[in-house]
Amino acid sequence: MEFFKKNDNIIVTYLLNKKINVYIGKVKKIKKITFKVIKKNQEVIIKKNFFIKNPNFISLKKK
Repeated sequence: MEFFKKNDNIIVTYLLNKKINVYIGKVKKIKKITFKVIKKNQEVIIKKNFFIKNPNFISLKKK
């Protein structure tokens, strides 16, 4: 498993509604069981929280 820190660019792949989703962003906060990824798209900031022990995770890689 790769370790990541705050402000690392990561790629998260996960399942949602029987579809594979890919989310690319920068790690903002890391807690014991969650981490927050921020993506900036045309001056709009999108924040997404992920659970580390989520069974729907496929991969979590550094970019």
